[in-house]
Amino acid sequence: METGLDVEVLSSESGLMIKDIIYGRLALSRGLLRRMKQGGGVFLNGEPAFITQRVVACDRIRIQFADAATSVVPQQIPLTIVYEDDSLLVVNKPPDLAVYPTRSYPDGTLANGLAYLWQEKGMERKIRLVHRLDRETSGVLLVAKEPYAYRSLGEQLRTTHLERTYLAIVQGILPDKSGVITQPIARLDSGEGHGLRRGVVAGGKEATTYYRVIKEYKDLSLVQLRLATGRTHQIRVHLSWLGFPVIGDQMYHTPSSLIGRQALHAWSLRFLHPRQGQEVVVRATLPADMLALLQER
Repeated sequence: METGLDVEVLSSESGLMIKDIIYGRLALSRGLLRRMKQGGGVFLNGEPAFITQRVVACDRIRIQFADAATSVVPQQIPLTIVYEDDSLLVVNKPPDLAVYPTRSYPDGTLANGLAYLWQEKGMERKIRLVHRLDRETSGVLLVAKEPYAYRSLGEQLRTTHLERTYLAIVQGILPDKSGVITQPIARLDSGEGHGLRRGVVAGGKEATTYYRVIKEYKDLSLVQLRLATGRTHQIRVHLSWLGFPVIGDQMYHTPSSLIGRQALHAWSLRFLHPRQGQEVVVRATLPADMLALLQER
């Protein structure tokens, strides 16, 4: 499994130091290079090198990234993998599965299942979740298998080149069938809610959500949503503020007898493969509970 990066020195880079290429064309972070010293290294034409060494055109630089075994306890948890290669994988997370161990959910999480998968494959790797999903939210979640892919995908997430699209079943019929919500979001409390609740608050963090109604039912709507930012609970907060909350969302609406969790599904991911350079689109169809809710209307 690839944990290194091989590049050829360009004619325009002749005379530069290795570090000029690392921080320039490759745009690698200093943090990644510092961690590399814990087990990786830099090689010039197959020989160990210092990053202050100068290069000439057609030299070959190899950057070997360090990695370490995860501290997450491996547990055999069924995982539905919808895409996988040497650099990354995409999991279709079921509802009611926490993604990472916390005080409330110390084990039995998606990360525990990934640790078991790594163990079965003989991989000493950290668990690198490129983004997160709420415990009740189902759908596609992107995982990097190695440091370079994680850095690249994280940068795509930060610059919105990693496109995340969701499907939600909301209360009511929206008068505007498409639009954009640009309301700032901030934390509302730190008491019983452990600081989890968010709301639209002046002076909060910028948040942008694009929405489009897919289909209307008697008293519900199926809505497609695309995140331009990634604030905690962003879709749920924005839809609640708009007056059309997600069905079953107990934090921002009311419990529902129609479905046992918030009817929110991460439907699609679109990104550039960090090593191959081509566009990757991965989707997961609506889960059974959301389909059943729509079929009953």
